[in-house]
Amino acid sequence: MLLPLLVPLALASPTWPDADATLTTTALAVPEDFGVRRVALDPGHGNTGNSGLESADCTNEEDFTRALGTHFRDALLATGHFEVMDLRDEDAGAEYRARIDAAAAWGAEALVSLHADSRGAGTQTEVEGRGSCPQNAAEPGFSVLFSDEGTEGVVAPRRALARAVAARMSGLGLPAYDGADYGDAYDADTSAGVFIDRRGLFMLRRPTMPSVIFETHHAWHPEEWARWQEAGTRDAAALALAQALIDVLGAP
Repeated sequence: MLLPLLVPLALASPTWPDADATLTTTALAVPEDFGVRRVALDPGHGNTGNSGLESADCTNEEDFTRALGTHFRDALLATGHFEVMDLRDEDAGAEYRARIDAAAAWGAEALVSLHADSRGAGTQTEVEGRGSCPQNAAEPGFSVLFSDEGTEGVVAPRRALARAVAARMSGLGLPAYDGADYGDAYDADTSAGVFIDRRGLFMLRRPTMPSVIFETHHAWHPEEWARWQEAGTRDAAALALAQALIDVLGAP
């Protein structure tokens, strides 16, 4: 039996949630026995000397992920079906190893590391009031990364979570990246927007709970960057993430 749960969501256009639409409600599909599950959110970067990329308007990635992590945390908590550990709030500036250890000690059942991506060659472009910022109006879309290192018992839930996040994002109209500029860094999975890590990324290899890196968009792409500053886009992505977590953690 699925229980209806009302969650705010901006009305969707064919390709993007509408930032100016009146908020409506939709129902998450939640198994009756789902209960309350523990999820760790890792707003990427913010550790020693690691501010991440500069966006199309010169915002540091660590600031974007911190704000997005707060938005996602509040949205997941509002469902009543999650406890959330924000790994930047727990120990701001902590190295990734410490973040993973903290999530494991807390009993997190999944770990989602939030990022923005940079693709291709950025061209320095003058942005009023911000200075010269890298921009590249190509290769838009989200990507979800997972590691296939380890036993199938460890890899299978990682793969399932990556595919679920991508499917739920696409289902709400957010475009998936095709991987054109990833080269040998990642292998394409069978699911659109999902990629297998070939760089040996610590946040994907190390966690024992299902873990993914969620590259939310191409931050050098001026339109995509602007879209991700809108509440409608962030609300839709939060809903997609909530349903994906329910899909995987609530599976038999």
